[in-house]
Order: sequence, then C-alpha cells, then structure tokens
Amino acid sequence: MEKKGFMGKLRILSKPTGKPQWKQGIVAIFLMILAALVAKFLGFEDGIKAIMFITLIANIIIDLPLPLRKSVPLTVIGFLMTVLAFISSSLALSSLPLFLFFTILWSFFSLSTYIFSEAFGSFGFIIFCCYFLSVVLVNRDASPLDWGFYIVLAYMVASISFIPKLLNKKKDLSKLVASPFSPETSLERVLSIRQMLSGIPLEGRDYELFRIGTYLTGFRSYSKIVLSRLSGESREIFQKFIDTTNKSSSKIAASIISKTDSVDLESMDVELAHVQNAALSESSSNAPLSIAQNMHSLLKKANEIIVKEKSVNATVMEKLKIPSPRNSLKNVLGANFNLKNMYIRHALRFTLAMTIGLLVIYLTHERDAIWVTMGILIIIKPDVTSTLNNMIVRVSFNVIAIILAIVVSFIFPHYILFWIAFLMLFLYRAFYPTYMALSVMALTVFIILVWPTGTVFDNSLARIIDITIGAIIAFICAYIILPSRVTVNLPQQIAQTIRTNRKYVENVLPIPEMVYDHQKAVNAFRNYMLEEKNLESAIKKVEDTFDDVEDDLALYNDFWAANQKLAADISAVGTLAEAGENLPDISRFREQVANSLNEMALSVDKNIVLPRARIDDVYPNSGSDNRLKVDRLPEELHNYLNWITSDIHYLQELVEIAIKSGALKKYQDMA
Repeated sequence: MEKKGFMGKLRILSKPTGKPQWKQGIVAIFLMILAALVAKFLGFEDGIKAIMFITLIANIIIDLPLPLRKSVPLTVIGFLMTVLAFISSSLALSSLPLFLFFTILWSFFSLSTYIFSEAFGSFGFIIFCCYFLSVVLVNRDASPLDWGFYIVLAYMVASISFIPKLLNKKKDLSKLVASPFSPETSLERVLSIRQMLSGIPLEGRDYELFRIGTYLTGFRSYSKIVLSRLSGESREIFQKFIDTTNKSSSKIAASIISKTDSVDLESMDVELAHVQNAALSESSSNAPLSIAQNMHSLLKKANEIIVKEKSVNATVMEKLKIPSPRNSLKNVLGANFNLKNMYIRHALRFTLAMTIGLLVIYLTHERDAIWVTMGILIIIKPDVTSTLNNMIVRVSFNVIAIILAIVVSFIFPHYILFWIAFLMLFLYRAFYPTYMALSVMALTVFIILVWPTGTVFDNSLARIIDITIGAIIAFICAYIILPSRVTVNLPQQIAQTIRTNRKYVENVLPIPEMVYDHQKAVNAFRNYMLEEKNLESAIKKVEDTFDDVEDDLALYNDFWAANQKLAADISAVGTLAEAGENLPDISRFREQVANSLNEMALSVDKNIVLPRARIDDVYPNSGSDNRLKVDRLPEELHNYLNWITSDIHYLQELVEIAIKSGALKKYQDMA
C-alpha cells in the first residue's frame, strides 16, 4: 500500500466530471459579442468589458441544468445580486471604510450559503465572483446608475438563452423524467434530479415514471454489487440479463423523451427465465433472482404506463408534485451558523483572505495584486487537504497555460493573438464546469493574451509568480486560521453512516404510538446525507492517496452504494407517510431493522463478526403471526419493505466480508 506521487494525484484530481459543453460555449461567445456591439451602439464604451463578462456570468447561471420554472427565479436573483455587487463597488470608490464593509459582507455571506447545500454554495460563489469582477472593473468614469444600466443590458442579452429553454420546455422536462432509465445515471444523480423536479407540477404519467425510474436506478446499483460477487456460469447469465435490461431501459428512456411507441421486452423475458433456471439449480443466495425479478417488474410497469398514455389524453390527467423536504431558515441557521460548522470557518477564512487581497486591488489596481487575489479565490477550499489538492491542480495547469501562451506569442503575429484569446474564452465556457482544470487553463491564456500592458512573455513570467503567491497565501489561511484539518477513519465513518441510517429508520417507519413528524424525518435524512458525503470523501481520499488498493476501494464503494440504496428505500416509505396514507402497524419490522443496523455498526467498531440480528422477510406465513402478512399491506409498501430487507441482508454480508478480509484494519488514521 504505497502513497500516490505528485503525478498520480494530478491525474486523479483533474479527471473530468462530464462532457465538454461545446454548444453552450458557442452561444456564450455569440452573446458576449452581441452585448459588446449593442453597448457600443448605445454609447456605453466605458462599460464594454464589464458588460461582456457579466453577460458570460449571466449565461452560466441561465444554462444551469434546471427546469424553466426554477431557472427563471434563480436568474432574477442573480441579476439583483449582480446589480447590488456593482453598485456596492461604485459607492465604495469614495470611502475606504465603506469598501471594507461591503467586502466583508459579500465575502462572508456569499460563502456561508454552503450551509444550505452544495448547490446553494456554488451559486453563492458565482455571486461573489461578480463582486470580485466589480472591484476590478468599477471606476469613476461611470456613476452607480450607469453600472446598473450595464448590468441590465448584459442580462437582457443573456436572456436570449431562455428562448431555446422555452421552446424545449416539455422536452427538457421529459429528459429529466427519463434520466433514471439511462444506465449511466447514478443514484446520486437521480436524487439530485428529484430535488430539481420537486415542487413542479408533473403529469401523472411523468410522476409515476420518475418514481419507477428512481427505484430501477437503485436496483441497477445493487446489481453491480451482486455481480462483482458472482463467478462462473452464474456471473455470465446475470451479466447477460443486466446487459439486456440496460438496452431495454435505454429504449424506454428514448420513448419517454420522444413520446413514441412502447418497447418490446421479450428479450428481457428470455434472460429472466435463464436467471430463474440458474437459481433453481443452485443453492446459493437468491439475490440475483430477486434483483432480476424486480428490475423486470419495474420496466414492465413503465412500459404499461407508456402504452396507457397513448390512449389517454395527458392534458386531463391530474397534476402531481414530488414532495420537497425543506428545513426552515431558522432551523438551518440555528444548527449550522456556528464555528463547529466547517463551512462557517471556511467563510471566515475566505473573508479575511479576500478582504486583504481586494483591499490591495482597491488601493493600487496593480495587475500583480489582481492575479494574487485571483489565485486565492480559485484555490482556497474548506479544509487543508482540499486546498492542497486544489493548489496542485490549479497551479500546475496555470503553469502549463502560461507556457502555452508564451509559445503561441512567439509563433503567431499580434493580430492573430486577439482571435486566439477569444478561442480560449470559448474553451473556458465549453470546459466549465466538467473539465475545471482545462477551463482554468483556457481562462489564464485568455487573460495573458488580452492584458493591456507589457509583452506576453513578461506577463507570463509575472503570472507564474503571482499565482504561486496566491496559492501559498490560500494554503496558509486554510492551515492556520480556524483550520478544518480532515483526519479520516474510514471504518469508523462506515459505522457512523450505518448509525445515521438507523436513526432515519426510527423517524420514518411508523409505529402505533408515533405520529409521523416531517421535520424530524428531514433532519434525520440530512444527518444521514452528511455522513454519506463524509464516507464518499473518505473513500476518495483513499483513492487519491494510495496505489494498488482497488480491492479495498471496491468493497468500500459497495458499502457506500448499499447505504445509499437503503436510505432511498426508507425515503420511499417516507413519501407514503408524507402523502397522508394510513400505514399499518409494522413496529416489529421497524425494530428488527433498527437492531440489525445497530449490530452491524458494533461489528464494524469492534472488527469482529457478531451474530446477525434477525430480520423477517415480508412474505405471508399462515403458521406464524410474527411475520408481516402481504394481505395487510398496500402493494407499494410491501415492495418497499422487501427492498429494505434485501438492503439489510446485503449490508450484513458486506460487514462480514470486510472483517474477514482485514479491510477494516486499514485507513484508520489518514490525515
């Protein structure tokens, strides 16, 4: 177990998170040029730079992958915040205390939005970038009212991006509904899309299809875990079923988007029969058969809905909304607005570092100060490890960008460099946010080539020094000021994730004396999600740190996926309770699930195999009143409880494998 070197870390940290957005890049450049032409026509020459870059930022906000009903309000908020940012900088030109007040206000409250969610935090960071831009660009040549006009013009031009969104409104919504049926879609991505769709009125068809797709994604993740434990002929048969199912699922996704005919599932029927025959001839676990039957059933139901939709006028169907768990602002602030929260400490560090950097820019407007502060902005992260990793990626790719700019300046004449700069701006937008390293590199080349003073060679050498200084300042701030040093104990984190899932069970699964409390369930789920994210980060830290740990990573990723699946199935029962359905007494099942999770957490803590806590299958048994009876349960609830049972059984198996393989003896103290 050897630690990764510099190049190994750089390769892992710079991995893309999606495909380049070429279309969005072309649109962004077109809108920036259009905004500049309109500004010149209106006599706004003093604000052309600001108008072009604000148009780019507004375009990025509008292009966020959100339904139109959520994209419009977010853009309006972005517009208002951008106006306030530029007016703040304009007013602060006449008063240093006022500048310090605005800078502290914008720095702290923009970054503290991370306490609400990562999505909110990312949006807050974009808004702060608007303030950073305003400090760099605002001058006395224009009044606060003028800067307001510049922003209005930029957003009006950028709002052209809404036209394709408006024209493709229904298709874009169908793509979100169909996404869980795509084999490439992860369960985490589905949960994110669920949040996007929450609160939006959906046709009954779309609502039901998305619900089915969500659980299909869970089974798909589970099937990969089970497949990795099979061998020989059983593996080949199950793999063939999964491949056939994925093809059928992709066809259903295409049918949902295009609203075409139903899909022929005969090939999946044949492969299911092969899995059934293999199960009958073996005495091993029936997990593959159970998964195959459930996936087959879900796709059949989805296909039936598509067929039915053809004969029913969708416009008269009842509109439904996906429930959105929400915490009140008071509860979120009460729980998170303190120094125990990593993001609040980060906001304080960020505020101090950026206030100092922006103050130097305010007093001097020197290009070196701008680059140093920009280095701090793009490198500082909530903890020491993340800041160091960001430092490795950003500094490395900026150095490459600077070398590229020098080479380009020697090869091409000056008038060509202007067009190469615009090409770099296009690449910046096309690579943002899926290829962040390349995106930052393209932006660096752009700024070097269009910088108004000095040669490209002089600018490039100065930039290497400035970015390095900014990176060092960012690392010092992360290391010294209220440090959030992350020490990882991976086995302990697994135990903690299992315990928070147990708490979630106790707040969702009904018992006669308990009234379902939505707020408590939401709080329990948020606690689970926090620990799940911590587990994800811990696993990634192992991947980033060590070589030759593929087997351990596979096992720990199995834990992560199985916990995700269990939480998703518990949430499914929660949606029934939220809908006001009168659920039957399943207190015995709830007790067994809680005991099983407690036993697993203790096993992980002690690193010994404890006797498995009993958990009954949810099947009819006329000889015993201790088992849940199918005829007492609604079909939907019956399916969810069986899924939870399956999740528990597999987690128990994972715990035993991890203990016997010695995996829980490793990664207990990673700084």
